[in-house]
Amino acid sequence: MYPILFRIGSYTAYSYTFCLALGILAGTWTAYQFAKTRIPAPTTVLDAAFWCLLGGILGGRAGYVLANWAYFAVHVDKALDLKNGGLSWHGALLGAGLVIVAWLVARRRLGQAIPDWRDLLDAAAPGIAVGGAFGWLGCLLTGAGYGAEAAGYAPPLSWLSASLPDIYGVEGIRFLTQPLMIVWCLALAGSLWALRGRLPRGAAFAHYLLLYAIGDFFIAFLRGDGTWRIGLWLWQWFALAEMSIALGLGVYAYTKKGMRP
Repeated sequence: MYPILFRIGSYTAYSYTFCLALGILAGTWTAYQFAKTRIPAPTTVLDAAFWCLLGGILGGRAGYVLANWAYFAVHVDKALDLKNGGLSWHGALLGAGLVIVAWLVARRRLGQAIPDWRDLLDAAAPGIAVGGAFGWLGCLLTGAGYGAEAAGYAPPLSWLSASLPDIYGVEGIRFLTQPLMIVWCLALAGSLWALRGRLPRGAAFAHYLLLYAIGDFFIAFLRGDGTWRIGLWLWQWFALAEMSIALGLGVYAYTKKGMRP
């Protein structure tokens, strides 16, 4: 567990915020590269990325605080403290989505050119996947999103465990939730790169959202920090909702067959 990377005088570099910053840079660069083949004015993606970042961080933190309200109701002063992790992917997705809709509406009313929303989502998909990998790396370094205790399990579950700490620094044999999701995110980014230009408009984002939600759903069975709701973790219900949205987007994309020139 390495919550602090280094100190220079009074400045402290926290691993989670450092990984978050790297993820934002790498994700934005990846989205911009994809946008070059999809959007006439790819620099608009950089503008959109700024607003998505703002909405994503606010929404992600709000979702995390609400999901852990029993703690934050007592520690209100920690609600905006990000140095040790604490962003909800589902809240970030919702926050970024709401902000980007407002951004598109504002540009239209100002008479500014706006990209096709499907192209915008497709360009964002691989960038989100890359950024997600860095986010899970930050979780690994700080112990956030830690796995449940796995001592005593037989193969193949024992192959998915190692000695790791939780967010409180307590080390034990735990499931490799963070490393598994890092690999999953990078695999999604790689698959989207391989399929670039071969999918109808909107399909790339639908593929990403569906596959990430599936990974998120199943990894929740191995996590040690969830909250049960009717037999499933709270995160799993969100993942099921994301799967439904992704399937709807996929059906729309393939039905419309909006192929790019």
